Amino acid sequence: MNFQYLSPLCTQECIDDIVEGRLQCHCGEDGLNQWSWSSVSTNARVLNNCRDILFHPYLSSGTGAARVDLELKPNFHYYWEIKMLTMLYGTDVMVGVGTSDVILNNWKYKACSMLGIDSNSWGYSYRGIIQHNNARKRYGSKFGFGSIIGIHLNMCSGTLEYYLNKRPLGIAFTGLKQFKLYPLVCSTAAQSAMRISSTYAEKPTLQMLSLEVICKHPALYKMYKQIPGLYNLYGRKYSWIVPKSDEEEPYKCGKQQNKPTTAKSYKSSCCVFHHIPQRYIHRSHN
Repeated sequence: MNFQYLSPLCTQECIDDIVEGRLQCHCGEDGLNQWSWSSVSTNARVLNNCRDILFHPYLSSGTGAARVDLELKPNFHYYWEIKMLTMLYGTDVMVGVGTSDVILNNWKYKACSMLGIDSNSWGYSYRGIIQHNNARKRYGSKFGFGSIIGIHLNMCSGTLEYYLNKRPLGIAFTGLKQFKLYPLVCSTAAQSAMRISSTYAEKPTLQMLSLEVICKHPALYKMYKQIPGLYNLYGRKYSWIVPKSDEEEPYKCGKQQNKPTTAKSYKSSCCVFHHIPQRYIHRSHN
């Protein structure tokens, strides 16, 4: 297996606990989750109280898709995260948003980059490409097994920005405020799985606006970080606002605080990952 894109929140224990090619850990899932996959194509099925989606449980003959049937309303900030539980390969795996005109079964017999294939959806591919209305553009880093993809939809300004392993990638799409949108994912990879973890929805508040100003001024941000209770509270609630630097230790879940003593850390363009024993590694098919 290729762990190049594994979230730095995961450890050797996470690797050892893999079952049927799927991560079992909850590293990085530090927010509330009130959403679930409520509509899925016929070549996908939901697991784990509808939080996980498994595409093409046996063989893949096209594109599977899933949607959260929650309309993303104007004048709200929405942020949610999708964790990749398996290896990603093949034609495409994408996360994004779309209107109610997206028909989930339209492409179940054809492998394609479904999100953004027309004017009804917007998507970010595991290949580092964004797409809308069949126009593709190089955007950010590739992602894969163990990656956590954050999506911030600002329905006050109509912008959408992606995050990779808690770090912002920049504005991907604009002009979305006029649409009635829903969270979407799709995959052509057999037995690929992902989980919707942290979800957040709120109108702009004084705390949110204040934090945005603080984070733009290094001196203020340094003072803010020196108040541990405040920093921990809003660092979690507004994780999509608070900047992440290489010096900051990311949030880890419960029992997986310690890295394996034999691991070496390496830095790539998209994340920090650990040296994995050779028995787990083979050449990527991507």
